[in-house]
Amino acid sequence: MQNLLTGVMSKRTNTGGTMGLIPLLYVFETAGGATESESVVVDRAIRVVDAHVVLKGAGTTSDTFQILNGSDAISDTVSVASAGDKDIVRVGELDDAYHEIDAAGTLKVTATDGGSSDVPAMVIYILAYAIA
Repeated sequence: MQNLLTGVMSKRTNTGGTMGLIPLLYVFETAGGATESESVVVDRAIRVVDAHVVLKGAGTTSDTFQILNGSDAISDTVSVASAGDKDIVRVGELDDAYHEIDAAGTLKVTATDGGSSDVPAMVIYILAYAIA
């Protein structure tokens, strides 16, 4: 029960394991308008397993978002150019070379404006679990 409340399991669950993992959900919000990055220093080692955004306005030409481990890309650069207000846009790729972030490492999201200072505001949800 002790590890249940902190989100840290006593051991990693591998294929064939019987113990599940507790998900950690990181939520970032961007204001929209210009290119913006938000970040958090994680308090434990984590593995990012999924990410998506909910748009708070319509995307325009070349508007994108990306998930990073410090300055290294975890996700592909995801276009939101053809997405509308309230749409959910999911990452298409997670780089297994960078999806594990050490304790005291930086989990970062960047919303990039393709021009005209009109990138929509976004709520970015990043799903991870503790690995140490």
